Amino acid sequence: MTLDTAVAPIRPHAATSVAEALEPFETVEAWPSGKLLFREGTQPNGVYYVHSGEVDLCFSSPKTGGAKSLLTVDAGQILGLTSVVSGRPHDCSATARSACITGFIPKERFLTLLDEKPALWLTVLRMISANINACWDCMRALSAR
Repeated sequence: MTLDTAVAPIRPHAATSVAEALEPFETVEAWPSGKLLFREGTQPNGVYYVHSGEVDLCFSSPKTGGAKSLLTVDAGQILGLTSVVSGRPHDCSATARSACITGFIPKERFLTLLDEKPALWLTVLRMISANINACWDCMRALSAR
């Protein structure tokens, strides 16, 4: 198992409902390949809903200081979600792997939306849970090496 295949995608109809819920509040942005969306260790300003394209997530290796690829996400995912919900700095950097379109929702507006739409909270909870489960799967795969 690789990190790229470890992340469970959200259900297609859930992605549609998330996109519909966020659409009125997002600022649509186009990112060329190679453009940095956010940097590891910075405070989150909001979340990015990926409408199209792919985004690479990387983290700094404590051993070498170089960037290590974590995984690649595609349409239907929300970037910066864990950091915004937890209030912690970004755990990784996000860079457009291909040209992509995202919808940016400022942190406070996103948190207000979660309070106003309990069904959105449940979808977000499932997304975070899928990410946690993927981390466990990756740790198991690494320990088997």
